[in-house]
Amino acid sequence: MSTCYIPKTVEELGGALGHLTEDSLILAGGTDLVLHLRAEHLQPDVLLSLCGVPQLRIIEITSEQASIGAMATMAEIHKAMDGLPDLQALADAAGGVGSPQIRNKGTIGGNAANASAAADLPPVLWLLNAQAEIMGPGGVRRTISVQELADGHQGNTLALGEVVLRFLIDRTAFTGWRSAFVKLGHRSQVTISRIGMAMALLQAADGTIQDARVVAGAIKPVPFPLPAAEAILRGKRPDPGLAVELGETFKGNTRRVYKENAAKGVFQDTLLRFQP
Repeated sequence: MSTCYIPKTVEELGGALGHLTEDSLILAGGTDLVLHLRAEHLQPDVLLSLCGVPQLRIIEITSEQASIGAMATMAEIHKAMDGLPDLQALADAAGGVGSPQIRNKGTIGGNAANASAAADLPPVLWLLNAQAEIMGPGGVRRTISVQELADGHQGNTLALGEVVLRFLIDRTAFTGWRSAFVKLGHRSQVTISRIGMAMALLQAADGTIQDARVVAGAIKPVPFPLPAAEAILRGKRPDPGLAVELGETFKGNTRRVYKENAAKGVFQDTLLRFQP
């Protein structure tokens, strides 16, 4: 039978992390892990639950920074970010994950650390240059870019006994920017991404795009930027008519021809989010 740790504070968490081995598992929201535990009959020697640490669910937003606890749920993130132009992409992504039941349980930390190629939150975290604050055994902390969190093989770079505590976004770097996220799946709701599109635009008063950031997900093992698409957008207005040209920037990034064609529609839907 597994030993189960349910720390109540961050300090207790630091102590519990020292008990983990290669055969241990960490439980966040459980929307993926519980399914694997049942389907694969997994028997970890230690099961560490993060559900009892209230500090990990805290979302703090100031004019300078957004701090999002790793155990913040998709529903909580959607509610906190919806209507904030620079952080709207996070609200879009979190609000489109699974069903209401999944959004009430699934967490941003689990979504990012699980490192599924089809995960919705990582492309947005990449878009916003998020930092991940990590804790290891004994409470030792370090901070890395979210890009460093993924190992490129649908896994993460966390060392044994490490967990993500929170994500930090420097809002001052996105002053005046607007962001959006759109995904394409097999159906409109409760679907897995086949393409995830995260976009942020800095526009002049007349709508002209002064700068752009575009990150695609669900194409490769990790999200990736599309500098060619960003170059197309600069100096123009967010006209959905650019979708065909933007879609061409997908060529060479996927072996699935349907995704190259579907990307044009995803670009169109994303640009529509930036209409007045």
